[in-house]
Amino acid sequence: MKKFAWFKHPNDLSNDKRLSALIDHEGGRGYGTYLYIIETLHIQPDGKLSFQQLNTMKRKGFGKAYMEKIIRNYKLFVIKGKEFESTINYNSPAKNSSETAPELPDNSQETNRELPNNMETLDKNEEVQNNDNNQYISNEYRKLTLAHVREDKSRKEKSREDENRKNDFVVKKNDDDGEVQVAQNTMPPFRPWRELIANLAQDSEWKDRVCMTSNFSSLLNRRFKEALEIFEEHVLLHGKEKNIDSREEARNYFNNYTKEPRTSQTLYAALLAIDARQQSAAPPDPHRYEQLVNGRRTYLGCPIPDDAPPRPDATAFWNEATHSWSSQNATPKHPKRHT
Repeated sequence: MKKFAWFKHPNDLSNDKRLSALIDHEGGRGYGTYLYIIETLHIQPDGKLSFQQLNTMKRKGFGKAYMEKIIRNYKLFVIKGKEFESTINYNSPAKNSSETAPELPDNSQETNRELPNNMETLDKNEEVQNNDNNQYISNEYRKLTLAHVREDKSRKEKSREDENRKNDFVVKKNDDDGEVQVAQNTMPPFRPWRELIANLAQDSEWKDRVCMTSNFSSLLNRRFKEALEIFEEHVLLHGKEKNIDSREEARNYFNNYTKEPRTSQTLYAALLAIDARQQSAAPPDPHRYEQLVNGRRTYLGCPIPDDAPPRPDATAFWNEATHSWSSQNATPKHPKRHT
């Protein structure tokens, strides 16, 4: 073999089945070590190296033990006694690396035997360390790959679930005659968030529980419809419309709204203001100075005749003689003076 200043490197070299096996087991370090050995072989006049010469080839990242492992275990070199040469002739006119490989002799078969015990301690330590590093990197890469696969799978499943929520899917089943029948999905249709909030008032049992657990149960129960309208404005103001996509979400959100100190105080003040406005605008109750006991009108424990007019004030009493109300607040009538 002539001494070359260069050699042909096929652009599909890594696709050679032997190189593929090397890369699968050793990764980039193994591939780089192989090319380092090939480069050294091509500056030899006969294209051969001895195992003894590996001592002079040692460099950082290229330990003797590791180079010998690459030479012996991947059918990339023909071993003849204490020497070896490449199975691939890189300077032949063949189109690809697989066409240049001669038949391998028996002494170049892959072996799993341990390397000779007379290897330098430094090379052994370097080999162990590099193998450990390669194993660690391989394990970490595998973990990351599996994590990405699980994340991608979870994302796809969520996308399918969202699609099923948007569209009613069709359930197919066979009837007694073997014909396929199509049944519409029983999933509830999508309901707008405003409708979900408005319908909260229809569940009286849940409504009573919410009112009882609030700090203003009587006012909230009396003004529950107005409370829902105020809550709707709160949802709009904070851009939380998308959070309410079910009855349960609407319930939980409103329940927390009436319990959280800041929002519950705001709601309480707003309902009080509504109560005060409506009471001031409404005409006074004509029977506000009376009490209704067992369906009978009374005042201060005294019965009031059914045909009696409303009691005019809190000091009035019923006069049976005149069949009218007499009041201490009434303006006294002065007798007319005769001139």
